[in-house]
Amino acid sequence: MRKLIIVAAIAAAGLSIAACSREDRTDIKDGAVAVGSEVKQAAGNIADNPDVKDAGAAIGNAGEVAAGAVKEAAADVQAGVADASDEAKREADEARAAAGDTSQKQ
Repeated sequence: MRKLIIVAAIAAAGLSIAACSREDRTDIKDGAVAVGSEVKQAAGNIADNPDVKDAGAAIGNAGEVAAGAVKEAAADVQAGVADASDEAKREADEARAAAGDTSQKQ
Protein backbone atom coordinates (compact mmCIF):
# COMPACT_ATOMS: atom_id res chain seq x y z
CA MET A 1 0.00 0.00 0.00
CA ARG A 2 2.78 2.39 0.94
CA LYS A 3 4.63 1.69 -2.32
CA LEU A 4 1.46 2.40 -4.29
CA ILE A 5 1.09 5.78 -2.62
CA ILE A 6 4.74 6.65 -3.32
CA VAL A 7 4.44 5.60 -6.98
CA ALA A 8 1.24 7.64 -7.33
CA ALA A 9 2.93 10.69 -5.80
CA ILE A 10 5.91 10.35 -8.14
CA ALA A 11 3.61 9.93 -11.13
CA ALA A 12 1.61 13.01 -10.11
CA ALA A 13 4.79 15.00 -9.69
CA GLY A 14 6.00 13.83 -13.09
CA LEU A 15 2.74 14.87 -14.76
CA SER A 16 2.87 18.23 -13.02
CA ILE A 17 6.42 18.81 -14.19
CA ALA A 18 5.54 17.78 -17.75
CA ALA A 19 2.78 20.40 -17.79
CA CYS A 20 5.25 23.16 -16.79
CA SER A 21 7.17 25.39 -19.16
CA ARG A 22 10.82 24.68 -20.00
CA GLU A 23 11.89 27.45 -17.61
CA ASP A 24 9.79 25.98 -14.78
CA ARG A 25 11.25 22.53 -15.40
CA THR A 26 14.76 23.97 -15.31
CA ASP A 27 14.00 25.75 -12.03
CA ILE A 28 12.57 22.54 -10.54
CA LYS A 29 15.62 20.57 -11.69
CA ASP A 30 18.02 23.15 -10.26
CA GLY A 31 16.08 23.15 -6.98
CA ALA A 32 16.19 19.35 -6.80
CA VAL A 33 19.94 19.36 -7.46
CA ALA A 34 20.46 21.97 -4.74
CA VAL A 35 18.38 19.98 -2.25
CA GLY A 36 20.27 16.80 -3.15
CA SER A 37 23.55 18.60 -2.56
CA GLU A 38 22.36 19.89 0.80
CA VAL A 39 21.21 16.42 1.85
CA LYS A 40 24.57 14.96 0.79
CA GLN A 41 26.41 17.63 2.78
CA ALA A 42 24.22 17.06 5.85
CA ALA A 43 24.81 13.30 5.63
CA GLY A 44 28.55 13.94 5.44
CA ASN A 45 28.37 16.23 8.47
CA ILE A 46 26.49 13.58 10.42
CA ALA A 47 28.95 10.87 9.44
CA ASP A 48 31.89 13.07 10.46
CA ASN A 49 30.35 14.09 13.78
CA PRO A 50 32.49 12.71 16.65
CA ASP A 51 29.41 12.11 18.80
CA VAL A 52 27.86 9.97 16.07
CA LYS A 53 31.12 8.03 15.69
CA ASP A 54 31.27 7.50 19.46
CA ALA A 55 27.68 6.30 19.48
CA GLY A 56 28.47 3.84 16.68
CA ALA A 57 31.46 2.54 18.61
CA ALA A 58 29.35 2.19 21.76
CA ILE A 59 26.73 0.22 19.85
CA GLY A 60 29.45 -2.07 18.48
CA ASN A 61 30.87 -2.60 21.96
CA ALA A 62 27.42 -3.32 23.36
CA GLY A 63 26.95 -5.97 20.67
CA GLU A 64 30.23 -7.61 21.61
CA VAL A 65 29.32 -7.58 25.30
CA ALA A 66 25.90 -9.08 24.55
CA ALA A 67 27.46 -11.81 22.40
CA GLY A 68 29.90 -12.62 25.20
CA ALA A 69 27.06 -12.81 27.73
CA VAL A 70 25.10 -15.17 25.48
CA LYS A 71 28.15 -17.42 25.08
CA GLU A 72 28.70 -17.48 28.84
CA ALA A 73 25.05 -18.28 29.49
CA ALA A 74 25.15 -21.11 26.94
CA ALA A 75 28.27 -22.52 28.58
CA ASP A 76 26.60 -22.31 32.00
CA VAL A 77 23.51 -24.14 30.70
CA GLN A 78 25.67 -26.81 29.10
CA ALA A 79 27.62 -27.29 32.33
CA GLY A 80 24.37 -27.44 34.31
CA VAL A 81 22.94 -30.10 31.98
CA ALA A 82 26.12 -32.17 32.29
CA ASP A 83 26.02 -31.88 36.10
CA ALA A 84 22.35 -32.85 36.19
CA SER A 85 23.00 -35.82 33.93
CA ASP A 86 25.88 -36.99 36.11
CA GLU A 87 23.78 -36.58 39.25
CA ALA A 88 20.85 -38.48 37.72
CA LYS A 89 23.14 -41.34 36.73
CA ARG A 90 24.69 -41.44 40.22
CA GLU A 91 21.24 -41.50 41.87
CA ALA A 92 20.10 -44.29 39.54
CA ASP A 93 23.20 -46.32 40.41
CA GLU A 94 22.58 -45.73 44.13
CA ALA A 95 18.94 -46.75 43.77
CA ARG A 96 19.90 -49.97 41.98
CA ALA A 97 22.51 -50.72 44.63
CA ALA A 98 20.00 -50.12 47.42
CA ALA A 99 17.54 -52.46 45.72
CA GLY A 100 20.19 -55.16 45.44
CA ASP A 101 20.59 -54.87 41.65
CA THR A 102 24.26 -55.47 40.90
CA SER A 103 24.08 -55.03 37.11
CA GLN A 104 25.84 -51.98 35.67
CA LYS A 105 23.29 -50.20 33.49
CA GLN A 106 24.56 -47.22 31.52
